[in-house]
Amino acid sequence: MIKLHIFAVSDSVGETAEKIAVASMLQFEVDRSITRFSRVTKKEQVDHIIDRAVEEDAIVIYTIVKPDLSCYLDEQAKQRGVTAVNVMAPLFEVVEAKTGLKPAYITGLTHKMDDNYFNRMKAIEYTIEHDNGQNLDTIAEADLIILGMPRTSKTPLAMHLANLGIKVANYPIVKDTEIPKEIMELRGKKPMVGLTIDLDTLIELRRERMRSFEGTAEMENIDELVAEELDNAYQIYSKLKCIVIDVTLADIEQIANTITHKFQLPLKVTHHRF
Repeated sequence: MIKLHIFAVSDSVGETAEKIAVASMLQFEVDRSITRFSRVTKKEQVDHIIDRAVEEDAIVIYTIVKPDLSCYLDEQAKQRGVTAVNVMAPLFEVVEAKTGLKPAYITGLTHKMDDNYFNRMKAIEYTIEHDNGQNLDTIAEADLIILGMPRTSKTPLAMHLANLGIKVANYPIVKDTEIPKEIMELRGKKPMVGLTIDLDTLIELRRERMRSFEGTAEMENIDELVAEELDNAYQIYSKLKCIVIDVTLADIEQIANTITHKFQLPLKVTHHRF
């Protein structure tokens, strides 16, 4: 059986070059082997790889983004009689011709995207687990705490922010709510937002909700109950010194934009790889 050796070379982790090499070689009945060279950023490293490629009669598949180093590898390969394939160049050329734009030539963007996805999934998981006052024992891990009365869109807002990679805990407020010590201890240490809404609007929302429960005795006292609830919410917001946002006429995206700009969120998490 024919033996075929491929070098997968990259100025980042090298997974893309390796996956392309594997996918390609599976189409042939050969005795195959693949060697990955990652973090190739110097000409000396390229020289070493080309030397080995000559010794082992290997094909070089590379995803080096920086044009100067990519050209250097291509030149050295041609001079030494090594077959080298830049697997990104053809697509770069097509996209550039189609859009008129130049590539950014930034290495490792795939893994930056992976990190962002991973952070977003962690934020969503955390936000679901800390919806409506759950799991107060880990609320200190939140990037943001949202407080609000029912019908102020706490949960939809929290999930929207979680999709931006922000870990959000939300806590409900009714007329008898007292601030849990777990939240009180975070006053001034964590970003906090108190949601409010126009009294008449909130009363109407509650009436609509209560109409679905026939025979509700509190229907007659709804105005008074909602007013007490709103008053208690303002007292809590004052004690916590949190930002108060009126959601009466604003949509989720507008509210989220206000929060992210105010607190400079989402928080950036950098993963260092060596």
